[in-house]
Amino acid sequence: MTRIGIVGCGFVSSLYMKSLPTYEDLALVGAYDIKPDRLKQFCDHYHTTPYESLESLTDDVDLIVNLTTPEEHYGVSAHALKCGKAVYSEKPFTTSEADSRALIDLAIENNTNILGAPCGYLSEMAETVAHCLEQKMIGNVYAVYAEMDDGLMHKVAYEKWRNDFGVEWPAKNEFEIGSTNEHAGYTLCLLQKWFGRASIKGMVSHQCIPDKIIPLHKQTADFSCAILEYSNNVIARVTCSIIAPKDRQIRIFGEHGVISVGDVWRYDSPVKVQKLVTIRRKTLLSPIKKTIQPVETTFPKAPKTAAAQMDFCRGIRQLSQLKTTDRDLMEDYFEINSIVSKMNGESVTETQYPWIVLGTGNMAEKMGECLRRNAYPILGVFSTQKERAVDLQKRLNATNSYHALEEIPQAQGKTIAYVASVNDQHYAQVKSLLSKGYDVLCEKPLTMLASQTEELFRLAQQNNLKLQENLWSLFLPSAPIISDHVQKEQQITLSFTSGIPYQPDARQWQPEAGGCLYDLGIYPLAWAVYFLGNITNFSVTRSKTEHDIVSELELTTQHTSGKTAVIKTGFNSTEQYIKVGKEYFTPIYAPEFRSTIGNTLVRKVREKLVAPEYPAKDPYAFILDQLNSTETDSRHPAEASIHLAQIMEQIHEQLAPVKQPVPALS
Repeated sequence: MTRIGIVGCGFVSSLYMKSLPTYEDLALVGAYDIKPDRLKQFCDHYHTTPYESLESLTDDVDLIVNLTTPEEHYGVSAHALKCGKAVYSEKPFTTSEADSRALIDLAIENNTNILGAPCGYLSEMAETVAHCLEQKMIGNVYAVYAEMDDGLMHKVAYEKWRNDFGVEWPAKNEFEIGSTNEHAGYTLCLLQKWFGRASIKGMVSHQCIPDKIIPLHKQTADFSCAILEYSNNVIARVTCSIIAPKDRQIRIFGEHGVISVGDVWRYDSPVKVQKLVTIRRKTLLSPIKKTIQPVETTFPKAPKTAAAQMDFCRGIRQLSQLKTTDRDLMEDYFEINSIVSKMNGESVTETQYPWIVLGTGNMAEKMGECLRRNAYPILGVFSTQKERAVDLQKRLNATNSYHALEEIPQAQGKTIAYVASVNDQHYAQVKSLLSKGYDVLCEKPLTMLASQTEELFRLAQQNNLKLQENLWSLFLPSAPIISDHVQKEQQITLSFTSGIPYQPDARQWQPEAGGCLYDLGIYPLAWAVYFLGNITNFSVTRSKTEHDIVSELELTTQHTSGKTAVIKTGFNSTEQYIKVGKEYFTPIYAPEFRSTIGNTLVRKVREKLVAPEYPAKDPYAFILDQLNSTETDSRHPAEASIHLAQIMEQIHEQLAPVKQPVPALS
């Protein structure tokens, strides 16, 4: 019985757990993850023991299964090897050849072994192809075409992918690590089994699609191709991409025909042989494909997973049965990882600057989760309510919590603050943060007075800092696409409403909050300014006052472009669309989903039935990414925020029963 421990309870861990029960001689002792909530999910679901540290888990096991993110592979594996424990690592082994070599040296030094995924060379399919080659079914082999294409991954609905215990597929990390690091090993380990180690004759890697809908901070090849030479003059062309349509076949070309495997991810994928036939003076490939009887392996049959019909634990079983250090086997793994690394080429990494979060409400939590999901460091959480600050700090895995503005330290280098407190606290908090050297992203409205908005932008400019009002939807990839359509029309309609029933203590229904104009109307007004230029004039065509606030509002605005916009907003419906000519863009983050149907109900039904072609996978990430950048380009610059504040103040004055400016808030 080999006692194993799992480190890393992310998406892929459930694929290992599907086949682990098949092996009675592998006993799961427990698991560890740096995220306590994810560790609890895993251990509750699989009824195993959660460990509080990597060290304590390593002490209790014989073998560590390293399922952390690739950037963490080296550290986890090195710790286990130094403790004399065997390691099985998810792919890639490490992200550099030097680190992979260091791990093998550590294993040898500590009389143990390190192996890694993929383990497809242990499949029935791999053994069957090996048998065909041994039997010379197609004579001498000349060349191999090995494909590992997975289609346009950035366009699939991966945001809906969850494993058995609810963890989402880590799209950002997958795209940043790259398809070559993730997938090329599947074909390379098979070719090595059949033909031995390879020498590289040529290769190319390229990033065909820099924009994969979600912001990335590491640009890596999404297409690669290698020409490899094996023993007996066998040449292989190995391709790997998330560009070409899904294709995971291998074809082996010989003097008497072709051996083909349809899908190397399937351990039971049929192996077929087509023979060359001569008819008169022409030599042709026979249309008849003979399916070869599968060669049985010594491994038990494991359940097939929905996504990948393979047994993820065969490599662990193989490792557990090694009685001594197997240098040759580890060198095989090193050779594969070396080729993968060269195929992948160089990646360009952008610095991700740290953030602090002010506020603990709904938006603070959403943005905080987006920061965490996209691997931004979170230095602290601020709230005057200590328990709420500490609670959100733990959930976001932030470093500190602050309970007074004075506790927030001076910014050390480029650091960004996100302000999501109530409206009347924005001015004082943003002013304090700018004076301490923070770039700031502040929830809308930035302030309730145009004079305060101007003051804050002057302070940001004086301190050479970024200040951005959080109108995040303007930063989605859809914005310039919709703008192109808008240029063809003289008038557009923008409706941003939300059903918010009256509650005396609700923020939206407080008179000092500015009613639907400041809570929702700011969105269509900002979009109108982005599309059509500054507002030169406006007229209120309809308004409704309830409980001392304006709860519904309709405006017509004229712009510097000579075009007009109809603005609709309010708390009594749920209409959110941009109407350009006869077309409705709804939702705005999926501009390719357009409808000419005027009926609201029919549009909403169609919206649910027809998936948008250009979804926003992680909508808040785009504005966070813009703040992270050192560039100054903005779709909603300081001038637009100031102009918007002035216009909204004028609208509010016109709507007020007594012509008074918006109350100055503390």
